[in-house]
Amino acid sequence: MTITITNYRDLFANVRERPRMWLIREDFASVVAFVEGCNQANARTLLTGFQQWLVTRAGCLNNHVWWSIVAHLTEPVGPKNIRDMDPDLDARSVEALFDLLDEFLELCDEHDGLNRIFAAHEQWRRLREQNGCNATDATTCPTVAWPRAASRIQPNPALDNDH
Repeated sequence: MTITITNYRDLFANVRERPRMWLIREDFASVVAFVEGCNQANARTLLTGFQQWLVTRAGCLNNHVWWSIVAHLTEPVGPKNIRDMDPDLDARSVEALFDLLDEFLELCDEHDGLNRIFAAHEQWRRLREQNGCNATDATTCPTVAWPRAASRIQPNPALDNDH
């Protein structure tokens, strides 16, 4: 079997498909360590904007690391220890991470992807500041449109005008 990897989307898809070929364990902590290793190997540029992108999705957690936000997006209730998750949450977190990474990297490949990410994060930050939400993760605080890769945006039939 020949494996061709031309970019990190390919690599992460391959790790997802054949985790034991790349990882000692298939748990969330091991996948996080692998992804973070890839980021470190790229002078910490591979995941530039990932945390900010996740924050605009979550609407909170601006002071958390990216993997903590992924765990929160997978299961918003309760604290998470990535080294001690129940098996179901662990498996769902791994799947969520691979889905989020794939979309994030696709968005970053678009000509204005990173600009859209940082613009949305800045808009989110400003709205929270204006509404006095900076000290908390209050669910009533404003949210912003989460930047999506062009291929992931669903057409809205109500906006289509075939007349």
